[in-house]
Parts: sequence; C-alpha cells; structure tokens
Amino acid sequence: MSSGYSVLIVEDDKDLANATRVVLESKKFKVRTANNGKEGIQALKDEKPDVLILDVMMTTPTEGFDMAHYLKDNPEYKDIPIIMVTGFPQQMAEMGPEKFQNILGDDWPAARFFEKPMDIEKLAVAVGEVLKEVGKG
Repeated sequence: MSSGYSVLIVEDDKDLANATRVVLESKKFKVRTANNGKEGIQALKDEKPDVLILDVMMTTPTEGFDMAHYLKDNPEYKDIPIIMVTGFPQQMAEMGPEKFQNILGDDWPAARFFEKPMDIEKLAVAVGEVLKEVGKG
C-alpha cells in the first residue's frame, strides 16, 4: 500500500520501534516514534497521526492502555485507530492478573492487537487494513 499516511509508534523497545519504522517507511508511510506515553502524547499534540501503534507495557505495566483510554476519551484524538502490541498475555501470567485488574473490565480501545514477538510485515498489512476501515486507505 502506497499511502503517505502517517503512523506514530509509541514503543520503549528502540530496536523494535526502528525495525517497525523501516518496514512501514518501505511501504511509503510517514513514521515517527516515541519511547513512552508521555513522549507519545507530546508527539500527538505536535502532529496527529493517521494510525497509532502502541505498546502496552512501557514505564508502567499498563501505560499503553492508560494512553489509549485517554485518547478514546479525548474528542480531538478519539478517531485515531490504535494497534496495540505487547507481550501482555505472557506478562500477565508472570505478574498475576490482579496487577491488571483496572483494565481487564474495560472495553479494548484498540482496532487490532498483536502479541510480541510479532511479524512486522503482518503489522504493516494491519495498518493498511485499519486505514481502509476508517475510510482512509
């Protein structure tokens, strides 16, 4: 998909963020990265992306969910489709579900969900699909 559409990647794993950026740029997406939720919010304020790729666990175990719910509750950002990526199921098993109780009962604020490790090419396809679903691709 040749697009010119913009993608913001909020991911604390810099190697994964860079690898994802390279693949998406090869598909003609304009890509920016942020290392955590705080940087991600600032990047959104600087320039609203067409799609957000958001890690769940960054500074805190639920930082990505917290950011996603903030965006879905904010009229300016609520229409940005979110693709969440995480090792969450594995982490939840290791840390115990009680650590995540505040998000388990909430609606999932994401259009797609990828478990790490993930196939970045499939993630790129999902970005294109999500854009089509919201009438942009």
